[in-house]
Amino acid sequence: MPIGTRGGGMPEESPESWEQIVARFARFSGVVGEVHDPLTWGLDLEEETVTGVSDGQDPTEERFLRAYRTFSGEALEVETLRVPATEAQVEDIVRAACSGALAAPLHADVDTDTPDPADFAEAYQDYRSAMRAIVAEVDEVPCESREFVVDGAAQQCLRVTVRDVTALYTSAADRALVVTGPADLVDRVDVVTRPIRNLLHGDDGPRF
Repeated sequence: MPIGTRGGGMPEESPESWEQIVARFARFSGVVGEVHDPLTWGLDLEEETVTGVSDGQDPTEERFLRAYRTFSGEALEVETLRVPATEAQVEDIVRAACSGALAAPLHADVDTDTPDPADFAEAYQDYRSAMRAIVAEVDEVPCESREFVVDGAAQQCLRVTVRDVTALYTSAADRALVVTGPADLVDRVDVVTRPIRNLLHGDDGPRF
């Protein structure tokens, strides 16, 4: 998952209009990845959104995200890339996803609403230092080429595991998936691809 600026002290982007949200989802018309029957794995769907931007230069930047959380509070994410990455991009994507997952707890440590700029600056510098250490740690661990099952069929994947957190990249239909979460759960979870459901979860509204 792109690390982004959440919790990093940067200004939040302006809220999107409903029309903009619909347009972003519409670009993902077709199948996207999800966990089949999340309750089987003790998972609750926490977020469903499109992250990043579509600038035409980096097709891996915009992703459809389904974020789950276990009953014990662990996070598992399934991201769908609109088009597959190039071979040269895959390892960087996997390492960035693993680094982002390991860094997620740090985001809460940077309070953007603190009244004391000095306290915020110190916290932000600590965050940056911790992030650099995480990225360096992930970079030291070799990536592995293994199999990952999508839609009931084994697919080749590239993965890395650091501190019992696994991130992997694999093909799915004419797209690609990035799955990140606890290593033992990633190894067992049942991932499938399905069309995006109606945004309004009802009879009316946009369909894809």
